[in-house]
Amino acid sequence: MGKILVEIDGKEREVEFKGKGIRVEKLLELLSLFPETAVVVKEGELLCDDELLRDGDKVKVVVATSRG
Repeated sequence: MGKILVEIDGKEREVEFKGKGIRVEKLLELLSLFPETAVVVKEGELLCDDELLRDGDKVKVVVATSRG
């Protein structure tokens, strides 16, 4: 079992997953977010949906909001 520390909306939470890693798209799914509306940043770099996150990683999720 692995854990990732996720910062979203200024709050941190741990997300647990099974296996050696979890893809960014699956992380967003677990957070009930659509990949079209959020980006994941790790160590200052944007991650693609198919990139693998591993136990102990710390990421920030930035959700886009429309101000129309």
